[in-house]
Amino acid sequence: MENYEIEQSLRDFPKQVTNNSYIKLLEKYFLSDKTNDLENKHKEWSKYISN
Repeated sequence: MENYEIEQSLRDFPKQVTNNSYIKLLEKYFLSDKTNDLENKHKEWSKYISN
């Protein structure tokens, strides 16, 4: 039974790596997008404050 579990785990490993990599990329771009959005809002607010 242990051998079967190890073989199954080895078969699933590439899928797990791909899924984890994909999730990390999504997090990176999501955070990047939010950061960029905040920077743009900050610039906009700064214009209003300075006027």
